[in-house]
Amino acid sequence: MFAYPVRIAAVLVIVLGTGQAGLAAEPATADNVIRQASILELPSGETRMHLEQDSAGVMALGEDLSLSMERKGDRVVAFVQSRNADHVDQLFDLKVVTLPHRTIEARLTDVNFDGIRDLLIETQIGYGGVNVFFDLYLGTNTGFESQTAGRDLSNPEIDPDQEQITTMQRSGPVWRRSVYLIANGRPYHYMSTTAAGDGMEYVQFLTHDGKLDQEMITDALPEDPKDWEPLRIDLPEGAPFPLRGEPADDSTTSDALPDGSTIVVRRLSEDRKYALVEHTKSHVTGWLKTEWLPMPDGVRF
Repeated sequence: MFAYPVRIAAVLVIVLGTGQAGLAAEPATADNVIRQASILELPSGETRMHLEQDSAGVMALGEDLSLSMERKGDRVVAFVQSRNADHVDQLFDLKVVTLPHRTIEARLTDVNFDGIRDLLIETQIGYGGVNVFFDLYLGTNTGFESQTAGRDLSNPEIDPDQEQITTMQRSGPVWRRSVYLIANGRPYHYMSTTAAGDGMEYVQFLTHDGKLDQEMITDALPEDPKDWEPLRIDLPEGAPFPLRGEPADDSTTSDALPDGSTIVVRRLSEDRKYALVEHTKSHVTGWLKTEWLPMPDGVRF
């Protein structure tokens, strides 16, 4: 299942009882004994728990704390407890939208790069299981924050070198990629990309408070998004190019670009018949018909 070496950790058999944490010391019966979850310790320091239907397991958070999780029916319950179980706090009781026989994954890993492991818990699947969504709970010295720091993160991957979180979500034939950066110990949505044509991506950069900072159509994606540049096109000689205020044939012409102008492409209309362009010298913007744009080799809307 995994391409990297893993160590299967010892797992406690949990007996469901009447206590809040579901760890009551009572005789086992056919009704309250459930299967043990599988736990994988990865070389990166990440711990993963796989919960089948009617299963439970425990993951260590440190010398004195542990995280116990139980899955029964369509719900997953998690508790943080001290070693001697004299202190138990319920973290969540979640309804999980998934297939009955699908394994649910919980991941303990440092998401915000502060040296404390955080919790990613699978909450639902989409597109036939291609999109696997997780909620994020940030870790603290005493367990976890009670409120999520991120919801519906699709197929999240943690990059400790770039200190960012990357998610991938498919919708129809198109993949949407999002990048989350960390500010003040918390992740924020920094960038999203969506295919805009053959060899092109539509990219949005966002501010800390979720507002659009800039957008572009780009045909080159260097490793670092800070180095990304919008698609630049030199318009043909011979005639001015009318810019429209809206991406529609009956929209009023707002300006005209002189022939031979260089433009950058910021956005496409939904039908891809118009492109929002910006003149590189005057910074005038408007909608221009895509059929008028001479595209680089191998790139088309």
